[in-house]
Amino acid sequence: MDSSAVTLAAHAAPDHHRLHRMNVFLFLIALASWWELGLRQGGELGAGQQLNLAVAATIMVLARLSASAVEALAYTLWWRTRGARLPYARFFVALVALSLVDRFAQSLVALAGRAPALAPWLAPVAGLQLLKDRLPAVEPDLWVVFGSLGLLTLARIAITAWLQSAGTGRGLRGPLLVTTLAWLATRVALWWAMDLFRGMSPLR
Repeated sequence: MDSSAVTLAAHAAPDHHRLHRMNVFLFLIALASWWELGLRQGGELGAGQQLNLAVAATIMVLARLSASAVEALAYTLWWRTRGARLPYARFFVALVALSLVDRFAQSLVALAGRAPALAPWLAPVAGLQLLKDRLPAVEPDLWVVFGSLGLLTLARIAITAWLQSAGTGRGLRGPLLVTTLAWLATRVALWWAMDLFRGMSPLR
């Protein structure tokens, strides 16, 4: 290994540590944010008692952690089959931190609900679902499946890909392709599941 490679490796290690510390900080903020959302939604549903509100908030946090854990595991196993190592724990922490993007999108959707006049302006950022009332001809399933598509979703896909690139040392193009296809696959799977639930198999 030449001196330039050693120098680059020496600079890269502190950068990775700083990134991880920032992700840990954002991880804690994300947990607090999802907990607060669980408390608020529990109150709106009439949970009432403090214990019931805590249960609702705990379920919200556990659901988010579980989703991030499964997502992190899927990408980690994928890259292992490609001969690359993606550190699971760090990637999991980063995905939970990245869920703040989803939380922000939900806040914008809630804002549009309180101020419908803002919906057309917020839709490109928070998701096409905000145009649902203006496009009644679109099938309801499409809103459920692709309603979250907006700039924030695209940003989340891009950052998820960048995290994989940084974790594996691979270029960005491969992780970006994998992440985009994974997002599309989960959308199509959800669409099929909704059809199957109603007894309308998309394979017929």
